[in-house]
Amino acid sequence: MTDGKQLIRKEISEYKKTLNSETAAYLSQTICRRLVQTEVFRNARSIALYCALPDEVQTAALIEDWRDRKTISLPVVEGENIDFHVYEGKEKLVRSAFGILSPDATMKIPREDIDLVIVPGVAFDRKCNRIGRGKGFYDRFLTGSDKPAVGLCFGFQLKEAVSAETHDRQMDMVITEDEIIVSPRRR
Repeated sequence: MTDGKQLIRKEISEYKKTLNSETAAYLSQTICRRLVQTEVFRNARSIALYCALPDEVQTAALIEDWRDRKTISLPVVEGENIDFHVYEGKEKLVRSAFGILSPDATMKIPREDIDLVIVPGVAFDRKCNRIGRGKGFYDRFLTGSDKPAVGLCFGFQLKEAVSAETHDRQMDMVITEDEIIVSPRRR
């Protein structure tokens, strides 16, 4: 299955190179607007988000717009795992070894205190399966959790089917600029 995942990662990577920053920003706004209209987002008090890499759905405006109304936390890589720490402003972010902006010396949020996890990905499918970058950070974090996980992606990252392995955590919802897909297990 890893070969199939690598092929999809390569295909999506090539497509992302054709996406200009203005289009990515517009699509990201649309995707984030769809997210905040969902019941799961409205009901969440504590949300685990991510600082987007340049080729991901951009979340900076979403983080800033909601930081005073909800507890926003961002991932911090710790060895083979991620934990989420409170977001206290752009000035308190540092670039991690993976090039991701992460909170520096802020309070860690216990997993059980997070109401909603927003997840980036390379590709998703209509059953809400996800292909990440291959390190398994989100899969490990979400294992054993019943907290809703929502994947954000551009429409071209949505495939009819992606290879899912037993350790891959299915999303509860996937949001693109055109649609919201709810996992068959959550309907």
